[in-house]
Amino acid sequence: MTLILAIAAADGLVLASDAQITTGEVRTPGQKIHRLNERCLWAGAGELALIQRVGEHFGALPQDAHLSNLRDQLGAIVKQCVTELTQLDFRLQFLPPDPERLAQLHYADFIFAELAGGAAQLLHINSLGSPEWFEQRPLVLGNGDLFAYALLQKYQGRSLTLPKAAILAYKVIEEAIEVGAYGLGPPIDVWQITLEGLKQLNADELTALASAAHELRKREIQLLISG
Repeated sequence: MTLILAIAAADGLVLASDAQITTGEVRTPGQKIHRLNERCLWAGAGELALIQRVGEHFGALPQDAHLSNLRDQLGAIVKQCVTELTQLDFRLQFLPPDPERLAQLHYADFIFAELAGGAAQLLHINSLGSPEWFEQRPLVLGNGDLFAYALLQKYQGRSLTLPKAAILAYKVIEEAIEVGAYGLGPPIDVWQITLEGLKQLNADELTALASAAHELRKREIQLLISG
């Protein structure tokens, strides 16, 4: 399972995820956030076979195009890959021609993030290939999404700097892992999008985030127990 979240900051975008791949009872670390091009990141939550197949098609996309121009192409790729997997699925012959049940055979949600002209662009595409923009609000996908949204709700509509948005993203995913959301696990992967480009935080930067997130939780507790 997967938890991915994107937070728009005043000076950029933060995209973060857990980095545990679960196959049956086996858990291994794995990359879940990827470059679409030099200005855009993407990630998927759901069936790994579908996410991999979708990612294989992205190499043919124009590398200089903005997310707004790629929206419909991305939706078509997702829909095409779902169709291909469904046609290969042996269960298809045993199911009635019910669109709702067929849509549940292979499912994943996809997020695309870009900073265009200084403005955050967050695009969500579901397994039907239907794209929707998320504006002025964080976007969360995967297992534990409701828990993450609950933690983020108090920051809704508040402007955060990029470093503070990164701390918040780290804290939310860390707490989702700690409460035992199934299939989630460390390490935590954090990326930043700025006008200068894309950056994956290194080990030292992630250690600093972990320390800042710990301090934030400690201050929250002290506010309640002090006095």
